[in-house]
Formats: sequence, C-alpha cells, structure tokens
Amino acid sequence: MTHVKSAIDQKAYLIDQVIALDLPIRKVIDNLYEAAAAKVSKPLCLAAAEKIATTSRKGDTVLLATGFPIPPKNIGETDGPLGTAVLTLTLLAAGLKPIIVTDDYCIDIVKAASPDAPVTNFPIEDEAASHLADKILSEQNPSALIAVERPGWNQKHEYHNMRGLNISSLVGKTDHLFETAHKRGTATIAVGDGGNELGCGTIIETVRKNVQYGATCQCPCKGGIAASTPADVLVVSAISNWGAYGIAACLSLLKDLKYTHNREKELSLLNRVVEAGAIDSITLESKPHVDGLPPSINTLVVGLIHAIANL
Repeated sequence: MTHVKSAIDQKAYLIDQVIALDLPIRKVIDNLYEAAAAKVSKPLCLAAAEKIATTSRKGDTVLLATGFPIPPKNIGETDGPLGTAVLTLTLLAAGLKPIIVTDDYCIDIVKAASPDAPVTNFPIEDEAASHLADKILSEQNPSALIAVERPGWNQKHEYHNMRGLNISSLVGKTDHLFETAHKRGTATIAVGDGGNELGCGTIIETVRKNVQYGATCQCPCKGGIAASTPADVLVVSAISNWGAYGIAACLSLLKDLKYTHNREKELSLLNRVVEAGAIDSITLESKPHVDGLPPSINTLVVGLIHAIANL
C-alpha cells in the first residue's frame, strides 16, 4: 500500500509541474501556484482528487460550475468547459453523478462539451441565484462542489475579467453555491489561472498583490478583480483546463481507473465547443485556441498528463 501511495504521489508531483508551466507567459502563475500550494502539503491536483475521493461515495452527486462569458461578444470561452467535461467523465467512471451549472451566455458551449451530464442554467439575478443555490444543495445534497474557470465575485460582489472590466451583468451568481456549501460543510474545490475565478479567495492577498488589476479594477467599484470566495482546495494552473485534467488524472489513479483523455480527444472537444460558438479569450475569435495557445500546445500538455498518468 505504501508503495502504491508513493507511486501516485510521484505521478501527481509531475502532473502539477506540467499544469503549472507558464506557457501563456503571464508571469504570475508561479506566485499564485506557490500561494495555493502553501495551503496543502501535497501536489495540488492530488489534494483536490483526494478531497473528492474521501468525501464522495458511489451514487453521490457532485456539482460542477464552469463557463466564463467574454465581452464584447458576451460568449463563453474555450477554457473551463473542456476541463469540466473531462472531470465529468471521470466522475461518472467513479460511480458519481455530476451535475453542471453555468449561465445563459455559456450554456450551449457547456452542453456541447458535456453531453452526458445534466446542465443547469444559473440565474444572473442575485436573489434568484441565492434561492436556487439553497434549493439545489438541499435537493441534491452533493458530496462536493467543483468550480473550473468560473468567474468569482470580489469583496464587493462584483465580477471582472482579466482586463479589469466589470462583467457582473453577464454572470450567473454561482458564488452563492460555494457560500451555502461552506455553511453546510460541503467540500469545495476550485481551478483557476488568473485569480478572478471562483475559489481564488483562498489566495486573495497574493492575487491583489501580484495580478494586474488585482487590487484596483477599471470599473467604478474599484474593488479589484481578485475573487473573494475561497475553496477548501484551490488548484492553480497556467490554463484552467489543464488543472481540471490534472485532477481527473489523479482521481483516476486513486480509483484505479484508466485515464483516457489524450490528444485526439482534446482536439475533438475543442472542435465541439468551437462549433457551439466558444471563443478564445485572448484573440476573441471562434477558433480552437485556449487562452491564446494553439491546439499544438494544448495537445502537447494533454499528451504529457496522459503519459504520466499511464506510466
């Protein structure tokens, strides 16, 4: 048993190194990753996978939140839904019941990425969102909540993109899910890459200090883009999809499942979401790029994670 654990630890360490490669060259990932890693005593993807494994039994529901609307087109981006799709398939293979929540501007893209899971449209209006959060958590009693590249509100409950612009009018208020989950003692896991995502409140001071517009945004609220809602485990990766793939790979190792997301499946997923209208958040074009990186880079990272998980 000790031998198996050490082998998983070693693979998880390598996976963490891969997901944190700053290939988008943002120059802040190292700081954010180190701040998140300081909260746990093991690789981030493994810590997240263990949180899912230890809190969930076969048949349990797991809620996933994803989708990030990008102005001025107000369309969801390619980062987030892909990682959520791979996590969803892994959860299904582990005998769990994933339910995905997103909002109106992202729902077609999320559905295209995850046709095998139910997708719920979460309200933009605050009161309706709060009510639905209570309803979903009471009715579904999920064992865990996972946010993947999902906007997170700042300390003034305003949402922003990385350019420091306010996008609150586009975002379903899924922070209510995490806040209610915390009160219920439900496990929360998050994946982010810039500090403005749901769950990044775990490292809010690091985000405010190191990320452009982290402390002061470009909108009248002047509260900064740093998300304020924390998660029990925060996985920081250079691109959020990669962090979700890392969690899925580690969960597969823990559950003795075959990790199958490879280059071909990545290309297929990318093409599906682009056909559904997804755009690249950097170029703002509908093409199979993620955070400005072409398919050749994304499939390279996917191939590395796949190879490590299957060593």
